[in-house]
Amino acid sequence: MNPYCKGIIQQMDLAVDSVIKLMDTLSDEDLLIKPNPEKWSIGELLAHMSVIGKADFLIGLGASEEELDQYYEETAPQIDLKSIASTLTENYAFLRKGIAEMEEKDLQQVTTSFFGAAHSRYEWLLDTQAHFYHHRGQLHAILVHVLKREPNVQLFE
Repeated sequence: MNPYCKGIIQQMDLAVDSVIKLMDTLSDEDLLIKPNPEKWSIGELLAHMSVIGKADFLIGLGASEEELDQYYEETAPQIDLKSIASTLTENYAFLRKGIAEMEEKDLQQVTTSFFGAAHSRYEWLLDTQAHFYHHRGQLHAILVHVLKREPNVQLFE
């Protein structure tokens, strides 16, 4: 694996592990809680996070909007902790494997997403990391500020 990608994947390993640990502090009933009426529930946020790895990888490969819609439809987990954790693990493994198989020329190849953004596949990986970290921060903030719980989960090394 490219050494730069290896570093990103190591940080993503920690991020995915920390989300699973944050999930371990929740009950299935907690998944229905919304920080406010206009936002996703905790379960909806986690369900979204569970598909990011594969979805963002497919976007980086140039998947069409229709292909992404089909992926979301087929992959969306049930809103329960076990289903979400399983989906997160499977889709992150897909990303991890896909990145490991890419050679330097693959990582440098620029693709344009169906929404018009053009990035190298390496940049798409960085976007994936940022996307996942963003939602992990939202999850942590909901746990602390809405549920009034200190999860005591390490988010960074």
